[in-house]
Amino acid sequence: MNNAEEKNTSHMIFYGEKDIDYTKSSNYAFLNWNFDNSLGGKNNVSQLIQDNFVMGNAYMGNAVLSLYSILCSGNYCSTADILIFPIMFDLWHGVELWLKSSVDAIYYILGMDNEVKKNHKIYEYLEVLEKEMKKLGMEQTIDIALPELIKLIKELQRVNANFDFARYSFRGKRKYQFYNAPLGEDEQWQKKEKSEDERMHVDWISEMPIVPNTCVDLQELFVIILGLVDNFRTFVEYLTLVIVEGGQLTDDAYKKYLKECEKVQKNMEEWDNNEGDMDMKAMMKFVYSHIL
Repeated sequence: MNNAEEKNTSHMIFYGEKDIDYTKSSNYAFLNWNFDNSLGGKNNVSQLIQDNFVMGNAYMGNAVLSLYSILCSGNYCSTADILIFPIMFDLWHGVELWLKSSVDAIYYILGMDNEVKKNHKIYEYLEVLEKEMKKLGMEQTIDIALPELIKLIKELQRVNANFDFARYSFRGKRKYQFYNAPLGEDEQWQKKEKSEDERMHVDWISEMPIVPNTCVDLQELFVIILGLVDNFRTFVEYLTLVIVEGGQLTDDAYKKYLKECEKVQKNMEEWDNNEGDMDMKAMMKFVYSHIL
């Protein structure tokens, strides 16, 4: 690349084929390499299923790296108070993409049209997924693959979290989110407590600020995310493999697949027992090996 070409590309973020210096490939992030339309492109549902799975991996991997960096630093300067929002967005969107991939995959494998309305409501997608898995007699697989997913979604429902709570402090029409609504507002998940005789527990209310504190247990969140990676992601990956390589949607078939993955499971358990010894480079390797 000559001086004139360097000057023309010095402020470029996106590079086309003719501008890429392949001797310095580590300087770039290649947007198309994981989305190469190898399964037929936009006209093939299996392409969407695979792409949603891969994109979900990306968001979940980013959530793991970001949260781990905070935990490693001991939440230095209380950075979690603001960085938790992109982490929770990554988590929600990653789960949403995995759910959409899994629901689409089941209908595709069964040769059925997916008439589920497309939205961001992961609660509804979980209901559909559980319903279809129960129809297939995959109750044991539900117990194996979905416990962390069910726990996470129940927690989000418990606090009345909307899909955009980590993107905007106010929803459409200037509605509060669950964490910034003043006490007494409909959106505030912490309600005024009542005593046994149904009278207001005035002492509790008087000690509360106008907007009561809401926090996230970072360690518990990390455990749930790792569980999602270990269990739910593995199930979604199995569905994508059934589409490409063939297979059955049964408890026995899935348990057989898990046995074939025992080496990966063992590696994850070994990492979990030594997580305090991992630096960021080692964590990057973990994310690459087990999520991306």
